[in-house]
Amino acid sequence: MDPDTEDWSYLPPSSPAGLQEIRVCAPDGYDFARLVWQSCGVCRLGLIAKIRVTEPWQRHGYGSRMVRLALRDCDGYRWTTTPQSEDARAFFPVLTAATGVAFPRDSEMCEHMRRREPRHDWSEQRIDPPSG
Repeated sequence: MDPDTEDWSYLPPSSPAGLQEIRVCAPDGYDFARLVWQSCGVCRLGLIAKIRVTEPWQRHGYGSRMVRLALRDCDGYRWTTTPQSEDARAFFPVLTAATGVAFPRDSEMCEHMRRREPRHDWSEQRIDPPSG
């Protein structure tokens, strides 16, 4: 894993509380890490909808770094996750200890997050990888 060869990108939401995505890709374009989430500024609620880091990139801080990016500008929000895999049930308590943010698996969504806006072609934005 060479951080100089990874491409980090952000796909913004199509509506204020819509789905957002961070992808981390290898030089060949394979997205080995992905985070999909929603956050609502009106209700101060966030939902981690999907997080994935494939082997051999697991346990190298990608999941934590992606979630920290999602938490940015969301101080004081209440966060939940969708049902968690065995790996996620181990990951989220560690993340809670590091960030002070709880991530119960309640899948809570507000009315703004439930609105189904038509998907459009997201303009993917390259972002600098966050520090470990």
